[in-house]
Amino acid sequence: MIFATEDIFVDAPRPTPLYAAAASVSEANLWTSVNGWTASRVYSSVAEEYDAACNNAVIGDFGPMARYAVRGNDAAQFLARLTTAPAISLHIGEGARGLLLTDEGHVIDLAEVSRLSEELFLVTFPGPHARRVDLAARGMDVEVQDISSDVAALGIMGPQTGSALNAAGLKSVSETFAASSVLRGVETATRPLQFGGIQGVELIFPKDEALTIWERIIRRSMARPIGLDAMEILRLESGVPRSGLDFIPADRRSSATKRTPEELGLAHLAPLDGGWFNGRRALRKSAGRPERRLISLSLDAEETVPGAGVYLAGKNIGRITSCGWSPSRKRVLAFADIGAACHSPEFEVSMAMPGEKRVLAKPFETTESVLERQFSSEQGRATDFRR
Repeated sequence: MIFATEDIFVDAPRPTPLYAAAASVSEANLWTSVNGWTASRVYSSVAEEYDAACNNAVIGDFGPMARYAVRGNDAAQFLARLTTAPAISLHIGEGARGLLLTDEGHVIDLAEVSRLSEELFLVTFPGPHARRVDLAARGMDVEVQDISSDVAALGIMGPQTGSALNAAGLKSVSETFAASSVLRGVETATRPLQFGGIQGVELIFPKDEALTIWERIIRRSMARPIGLDAMEILRLESGVPRSGLDFIPADRRSSATKRTPEELGLAHLAPLDGGWFNGRRALRKSAGRPERRLISLSLDAEETVPGAGVYLAGKNIGRITSCGWSPSRKRVLAFADIGAACHSPEFEVSMAMPGEKRVLAKPFETTESVLERQFSSEQGRATDFRR
């Protein structure tokens, strides 16, 4: 799951249930806030944390995410309408991604839906949407509970995730199926987690157990903590846009900044030949007529900044929305918001320095762009099921 953008005007963020444990192992002591919760940017160094995620295992505090438990006879139908995720077709233990859209088909946020039992689902959003969820549930046989403040959540990611879980005594946790159980009278959940090519597991459990489980994993396994800065590199490599950074949620801004799934390169998460979902009718009318495009670029540079201009044939066609240095690719990777009609194997990006300089930038293939291309060529069902 991708974090929402960092808060700008929060003076006193709330500590997550894992904050005390996270602070005890933080050498860098660099913090920020997400959705009003405290979040670590770096624990040791970005390079070390990124390397551990790619080659070993890392553990992160996922407490700032917004989570809802949804149950009832209409739970599947409710989620299939609220989000574009195919909740009705999910079997127990399966999960799928989707989008939260406005009636006009513009993207509000990303969503992940996991089916824990016949009538119980776990829904995770990068940001809180309690009012929208509650309003959508009216008139349906469904109970929605906002559990964001009641649970702790941590993610374990990397090729050695299984070894880390076994070392911590969590052998029963599946890396491929979502599941629920009860711990001291409180429901817990586990579900598969993925950042591009890096897979893992998310553990969601009572907040009173947070420190015990964190310490068990840290002390008994080789997993090291990972902060937002290293996860940001993984996100850029995977090609998933970040809410509030690469696009502004459609319920917050004017029509000029609203984006459809197609404009964000996420049409495969809102298939028009699937079931009915909110915004589907509007998307049918706008399909094939995007005004903007969000693309991934690889820059021949060591750094750039959000807001840098993107050029084609000397003409400004857009801007960089987010960027970061990829240690494995030795390049800056970036998202660029450009005009939909602008296609080229090469672009230029302006650099902030005396006497403006422009560097070469080429489209970069990501996990998400591959899914988008497959979907566009097949025009079939969404390819993003994780079973």
